[in-house]
Amino acid sequence: MSSPDPRRFSALLAAFVLLLPSVVPADSTLELIGDAKFELGFSVREDNKPGSPSVRWKESGDPVWTLTHHHSKSSFNNREYFQFRQDGLTFNDGFTLLDVHPVSGDEDVVLGLNADKEYGGIYRQKGDPWPHVYLTQRISDSSGHLGADAPTLADMKALDFSMSVKLLYDRANPKEGRIRSVHAAQFILFFTIQNLNRQSEGHGDYYWFGIALYDDREPVTFLHAMRDKGSPKKKGTDKLIYNIGIKPFTSEVVADGRWVNVRGDILPHILAGLREAWKRGYLPASQNLSDYRIGSLVMGWEIPGLNDAAVAFKDLRATVTVSSPAP
Repeated sequence: MSSPDPRRFSALLAAFVLLLPSVVPADSTLELIGDAKFELGFSVREDNKPGSPSVRWKESGDPVWTLTHHHSKSSFNNREYFQFRQDGLTFNDGFTLLDVHPVSGDEDVVLGLNADKEYGGIYRQKGDPWPHVYLTQRISDSSGHLGADAPTLADMKALDFSMSVKLLYDRANPKEGRIRSVHAAQFILFFTIQNLNRQSEGHGDYYWFGIALYDDREPVTFLHAMRDKGSPKKKGTDKLIYNIGIKPFTSEVVADGRWVNVRGDILPHILAGLREAWKRGYLPASQNLSDYRIGSLVMGWEIPGLNDAAVAFKDLRATVTVSSPAP
């Protein structure tokens, strides 16, 4: 018997391998926003006010969301203004309206703020603070619901954000002395883009990545980048605010009072914000995407005017697509 030809054997093996199905590791997805349907209730954190037990309508795990006021006469610690139902709650003290899973309609949440009552019908002066009411959650830091399991920006292939928002009402209550560019109402959503690498010199530093869902000065909100500066009466963070608005995703006008769907991949915009931050001298300690994660989420009203306004929203999601490692 003649010995096999090794060259012929190699050729046959290569042909066999080509016939095998290729195995490409599938990308994975992860939801960044915890309790996006608002099932677990809330913790409460107020300016210069003692904490209180969680606000919830059923016992089903620890809250992910936190209710927060800043510079407001309202307080979620006033339990007499809560009405609880089997699947939600209503809070209304005349200053703040919060309705979770309203009895009528398909909204997840209604959130309103009456700044006319907050100010007593008198416009704030330059440098004065203005009322905020927020729903917040921590995502990727040590206290976040994902913590160290959250992907870094370097891990991400896409970050698909989506929600639907509808303006229910916005009563501007104009009076003498109104400056429209100043006395406004905004419903905003911000993520912190944060260095959470404990070995990095810049650990903890961040910038604000925003999507202004409604602003009574702009039919369709668009890109603004500025420093979050404060005043002696209102402390700022001195971080970059990079607010892209809804223009990258839709030309629909939230002020028309219909449901507006805001959805798209926000990862390119987050990276553009990082580049802008570095260009302006922010986040100087690191330009390594592996150091940065989505730190937290802040959503709610800021009203420097005398507006009495409320929005409804639903179907909030932020889905990360993560590249699977090569085999």
